[in-house]
Amino acid sequence: MLLTVVGTGLTLPIDVEPYGPGDSEYAAAQRLLRRAVEHLGSRFADYVVGDGAYATAPFLHTTDDLDLPVVARVKENLPQLSADVRARFDSQPPQAVFQQGNDRVEVWDADDFDPWETLDWPTVRVLRYRQHKHDGTVVQAEWLTNFTLRKLGSLGFYHMAKSRWEIENQGFNDGKTRYGMEHLCHHQPNSILIVWLLILLALVIERLYRQRFLHRGDHEIRSAMDLFTYLWLTLGSRSSPDTS
Repeated sequence: MLLTVVGTGLTLPIDVEPYGPGDSEYAAAQRLLRRAVEHLGSRFADYVVGDGAYATAPFLHTTDDLDLPVVARVKENLPQLSADVRARFDSQPPQAVFQQGNDRVEVWDADDFDPWETLDWPTVRVLRYRQHKHDGTVVQAEWLTNFTLRKLGSLGFYHMAKSRWEIENQGFNDGKTRYGMEHLCHHQPNSILIVWLLILLALVIERLYRQRFLHRGDHEIRSAMDLFTYLWLTLGSRSSPDTS
């Protein structure tokens, strides 16, 4: 299980939590989130975003306990809420339309849906977006939150929901394809965990280095070996002594 900071323009992993037989990603996510807040404080993040697997009462109650608002996908694992959303939004025109780059985005947003039986919320807010891409394809999804309409507008809600893809693309996909997180030569659980943490540390250093040191310019795109060389030389350089 990987915990990642998203929605800031710079995606950074924070920590990992392993799980094995008899455990689950869902339980590991709750342990990981609690540990992050214990070490960093609840103010390290403005919200928690997750896929539909995390739209369950225990996980949502965990985020409540940690004083972190949550944004989670609504799928068919919540059949009554999904049916209520369809019954209301299918018969209504969109409440707002936004232009996001080349895409047109229609949104429906309501904060008075009934919670399911095990969820200890007074009401549930749900946003539906329908994204019309420039190539003609249409993407539609529903998301829930406990943010109030006063604190979070529909456009902000949409952007928070879309930030979930940073976890997939800049987190898991990059970790597997560019940093070798899937191909470990270790089998002992503690060794695997240490290797994962070292990989995440390297990923954070590289991304911060790209952001803070490799300023935009007219140079060509640098290869991974060039980046390694520049980083190594920078870390090993000594500043001139102050003789003033």
